[in-house]
Amino acid sequence: MKSFIKTKRIPLFSLIVLLFVVETVQAQIETTSFNQSEFSKDESVYFFTNRPIVVKKDNSFTFKNSSTKQTNTLYFCTYNFKTDSIELNFRAINFSDKYPTGKVKNNFLYDMYKRRRIDQGIKNFYFVVGGYGKTFDKQVHSYMQRLKGRYGKSLFGKVAIVTFAWGTEEDVYQYYNAVRKSKNGAADFAIFEHMLEEFVSDTTFFKTHPNDLTIDILFSSMGNNLFKEYMERRKAQNIPLKKVYNRILFFGSVAPRNSFEKGKAFYDLNQMTDTVDVYVNSKDILLKMSSLAHLKSRMGNKGPKNPEKLPGYINIIDVTNLITKEDMAKMGHDYLLTNPVLQDQILTNIEANVESKKKKK
Repeated sequence: MKSFIKTKRIPLFSLIVLLFVVETVQAQIETTSFNQSEFSKDESVYFFTNRPIVVKKDNSFTFKNSSTKQTNTLYFCTYNFKTDSIELNFRAINFSDKYPTGKVKNNFLYDMYKRRRIDQGIKNFYFVVGGYGKTFDKQVHSYMQRLKGRYGKSLFGKVAIVTFAWGTEEDVYQYYNAVRKSKNGAADFAIFEHMLEEFVSDTTFFKTHPNDLTIDILFSSMGNNLFKEYMERRKAQNIPLKKVYNRILFFGSVAPRNSFEKGKAFYDLNQMTDTVDVYVNSKDILLKMSSLAHLKSRMGNKGPKNPEKLPGYINIIDVTNLITKEDMAKMGHDYLLTNPVLQDQILTNIEANVESKKKKK
């Protein structure tokens, strides 16, 4: 399938670096930076992807539309709403079979911080990990346009939205394959998480720079299983958790209902975040179908098990009564982008994060 997203040409030298450069002495993560155009607050947004890059004959590029592979690579890019184009900013490659733990040279999140926090005054960062059933075009073009269309300047003027356009199963009926392939996305997500934790933990840097960021991450649908796989493998590698998020949000979660119980993937999330919000919609038809087909109840339509025993940092938010006819047109699963009440709630949470950060100072 041919991508319809326009891309800028990459200079020949950058292409050579992109395709062939490998340092003689390799760190666990090798990074490559590319030139960046001026970042427009109202027209541009960052995203990152683990999809294989596709370089065209004219030296323009896109990313593979259909891919579920683990690539051990993340590309950080800019998407421009006005021109419907993408620009390559940075590449990180993990040369180990294990999740990264070593120092990242030229961590791109410092550049992102400079452009959004220092140059534009944006203090809120909102990372989004979506579900399956999406090609690259849908993840970047369609999703970004819908997101801005729904939230507009009320969100984009206050928050730096950053989406992980991960390589996932594009056919909706291939649910079980999407579950299996989410392990690949989790392994590449680990590169981003390590970069974020290293950046947030840099006390030397923040002695001379404003340390007033609020950072949320939202997992939707199959993105929840990606995160579950990530947490399980991280624990198996004995990598300590670090608190980097103000809030972790689970929408339409395909994760098992017992995920917060001792020994399960989400048990120690208080070591990563201040707050967890679990959104529950009992009208979610897709999750009902999944439960019936695989004889496993999902957290997104049934809620976590034994909610009365959950610690106080976990909020269960039942939105069933808020679901509209428009939401049900998408089988009650895509309400994040269709329900105005929930959109207002997300904006309220962002403002609450800011106030909470001020009080802690």
